[in-house]
Amino acid sequence: MSNKAKLLTAGCGITFSGERPTWTKVLKVAGYDITDVSGPAISNQLITNQLLEKIYQEDFDHVICQLTSFGKLDVEMNSKNKWLMEKDSLRNFTYKGYWPSSHSDEDPVKKTYQDYLYSPTLEQQDLIFKLLLLQEKCKQAGTKLHIIQGYDIEWHNKLTDSLDFDKSFNIYDMYKNSKFYDEHDYTNYNTVPNQKFQVHLAKHIAKKYIGEYKSTLDKFNE
Repeated sequence: MSNKAKLLTAGCGITFSGERPTWTKVLKVAGYDITDVSGPAISNQLITNQLLEKIYQEDFDHVICQLTSFGKLDVEMNSKNKWLMEKDSLRNFTYKGYWPSSHSDEDPVKKTYQDYLYSPTLEQQDLIFKLLLLQEKCKQAGTKLHIIQGYDIEWHNKLTDSLDFDKSFNIYDMYKNSKFYDEHDYTNYNTVPNQKFQVHLAKHIAKKYIGEYKSTLDKFNE
């Protein structure tokens, strides 16, 4: 590996380095070598799948897996279901918000999934096995894995004891308990932290998880 640490990141809108100034985007601008496979409103299933696919293709020094809330389902767009999405090939239609491609809780497709098909127990079990695989793969490759909860998750499966991460910490609680939350944008039931907190989070992650704080981060004001 090169002297410059290579980072692989994945998560939902909190992490996605798209149009919003998220912590990954701040780190990229500050000069960190980041490959981000996040997506807005995506599920834990897709987050872990994206990471696993990538780490089997190339080596990284750090992998940061930002978990999102449960109850999401990603569907691949085709000619029959494209009305569920507006512009992306993979979108989430169970997210309880008003993303451009999501629907209200009263949408019949959404209600059918939530009332008859969705199982929190199976979703958690599936996620744990994928995280265990991710953890083992990173260990074999000498890669440092950092699992960070985006939102509070109630873990009911004892297998989580085999996962090495702080289950009492999540980014959104950190945000709500900070001074930055006073300026939160509630438009369209938004739950993504604002720009000032994202800068604060980028600095926090650089220090605590990456272990390398670049002076270029100081040009970003919190």
